[in-house]
Amino acid sequence: IDAIEKLRTVIERRRPHPGRLRFVIITSFCVALTAAAVFWLPDALRQHTVSIVPDVKRAEIGAALFEQVQRVTGPPCDAPEGQAVLTRLAIRLPGDPTPGQLHILRDGVSQAAHLPGGKILINSNLVEDYTEPDVVAGFVVAERLRAEDRDPLIDLLEASPIWSSFQLLTTGALSDATLEAYAETLLTAETRPLSDDVLEKGFEAASMRATPYSYAVDS
Repeated sequence: IDAIEKLRTVIERRRPHPGRLRFVIITSFCVALTAAAVFWLPDALRQHTVSIVPDVKRAEIGAALFEQVQRVTGPPCDAPEGQAVLTRLAIRLPGDPTPGQLHILRDGVSQAAHLPGGKILINSNLVEDYTEPDVVAGFVVAERLRAEDRDPLIDLLEASPIWSSFQLLTTGALSDATLEAYAETLLTAETRPLSDDVLEKGFEAASMRATPYSYAVDS
């Protein structure tokens, strides 16, 4: 009897088990789907969202974000003579010459930063502590090069919850809470370095000296 039971056990183990195979397949599929949702979907969603956002909407997001930034930095310098100089500087340099894209701030920005839509924030120290206009111009050129190298809207969405990308994709806008949180992140983030080759080509295109900018960065 023991021998017969042993034989039956061996036969049962060798018999096909369709349910077990189905379970393995379904489990593997669920694991793969979960991995795709966690690792691939968020980045793909951000990339797709950024690719379809028009320039007008980027400008709106940048303006709304700038309002949130001012909660931390205070309002920008708005003296008419200063605005006239910034407008001439924007026209002189490669990039967007639209008035109102360059802003001087007294607090909150370490040196310079850029927003979606082309706005560039400049610390007032770069104007007050240096006699050469090449310094301010150099920081503007560098920020525009960073914006060309990596879309600032990607930075915003990566620093925000994934549903912010869904919101932008479906409604064309971002919540004030999302922009407020990113404003703080933006002002405390380290400046992303640019390669010497990219900087050299950028300054050549602007017909500018790079030395004053380099000294200001290292100081």
